Amino acid sequence: MNLAGIGRFWARWQPHQTAIRFAEHDTSWLALDQRTDALAAGLQADGVSRGDRLALLAGNSLTWCELTIAAWKLGAVIVPVNTRFTATEVAYVVSDAGARLLVADRALWNATLDVSSTCRVCATDEVDAMRRPDLPAPWCPTDDHDPAFICYTSGTTGDPKGAVLTHRSFDVGSQAWGQALALGPSDRVILPFPLAFTGGLAVFLFTYWAGSTLLLEPAVDNDRLFDLFEQQRATALLSVPVIIQQLVDHPRWATADLSSWRIACSGGAPVPVSLLQAVQARGIPMLQTFSLTEASAAAAVLPNADALHKVGSAGLPMLHTRIRIADEHDRDLPAGEVGEILVAGPQVMAGYWNQPEASHATLRGGWLHTGDLGYLDDDGYLYVVDRVKDMLISGGLNVYPAEIERLLTGFPGIVEVAVVGVPDAKWGETPAVVVFTGGAAFDPVAMAERCRTSLADFKRPRYVSVAEQPLPRGMSGKILKRQIRQQMLDEPGRLTRLR
Repeated sequence: MNLAGIGRFWARWQPHQTAIRFAEHDTSWLALDQRTDALAAGLQADGVSRGDRLALLAGNSLTWCELTIAAWKLGAVIVPVNTRFTATEVAYVVSDAGARLLVADRALWNATLDVSSTCRVCATDEVDAMRRPDLPAPWCPTDDHDPAFICYTSGTTGDPKGAVLTHRSFDVGSQAWGQALALGPSDRVILPFPLAFTGGLAVFLFTYWAGSTLLLEPAVDNDRLFDLFEQQRATALLSVPVIIQQLVDHPRWATADLSSWRIACSGGAPVPVSLLQAVQARGIPMLQTFSLTEASAAAAVLPNADALHKVGSAGLPMLHTRIRIADEHDRDLPAGEVGEILVAGPQVMAGYWNQPEASHATLRGGWLHTGDLGYLDDDGYLYVVDRVKDMLISGGLNVYPAEIERLLTGFPGIVEVAVVGVPDAKWGETPAVVVFTGGAAFDPVAMAERCRTSLADFKRPRYVSVAEQPLPRGMSGKILKRQIRQQMLDEPGRLTRLR
């Protein structure tokens, strides 16, 4: 099993169909295979071989995709690096992975300054010069369990950990996505967020697996997304909720020709019911998904037929996947009871790179312990409640910030909202609402009243803070609650007590 074999198949099956469209340029499946053959030959001549790690610190580009496929042909391993990392963080990932080569964009060159001299650094604009079409095309018959990627987690609870994802894990995960969404060669899938984020990487790979066309974008541009539907007849956009919400709020939403858009899917954060309904009102099935890096970004998805029937659900386990809900002792919980979401299947990571203890703890008993809280309904559909680390305990009772955030989504004046726990003399910990309004009128008293009439007393926020800037987000678009929580602890004067 080698993931590069998928592209080689499509190069023979549909050689002249577009594989990737980037910067208004189409690259066919045949050209993609030939270009990556030449690049693999050049990398091999430069000393890259099976098992070597190649780190990529770069924005979206055709080169990013081609380096990945070329590495597979050599049996080498790609290490995506978060483009928002500082030089210290980049150096940590490169060193921990033992990367032989770091390829970086010129615009990110300052972030490479702490990389050890043991790792060669080159620029993405130098990659074309590496190609050696005059040499035989190399091919490494990798094992199913050989690493294809080492994908580092965001490091929200310490140093990033490298999830080892194999040729088999991403093949199975991509197959599961392709079948769940009925993807095929006629589909045109938009990818506007970073390839270095595992969600973006997964979109690239399941589009590649299905023989579809990848409409690769350098960044999120709302007008550009509408253009891709109207002019390129894009059929699918899978994204985090904030991106799709921006489309719904855009002036073009009501009148744009979205007739080609047949798949809308969102994950990475709880999806407000109002957002699901707004997209479905345009005749587009809006699906939720649940996934994480450690499961090759494939775990559960809501089937099309249930888009309206099971609003709010992340759906059913994907192909070859099992999901259960367990308590802190790994005992199964009954339907409707909240516990940790556990996942098993061939798409689950082999473990964390160089971290056997963390690997054992996370994969104990043959199940991936996700750190996410949820429950299964009587029909076996998954509902994601919150992250274990985001949950707070107020007066001895569990409070899930995501429940409060969903309630306040769309409240007048609120552009962004996050709920975090802050110390409280009476309750030990209590919810605080942090909002960004962008200067719009916002009534905290009315907000508190909405919470009073909709939430049990122990769940009601007792503090509010209006942020002057948009809330901090990671590369995946998730709000960085650890930063917000720390700021509230460091500057308690930002908090206003609610009556």
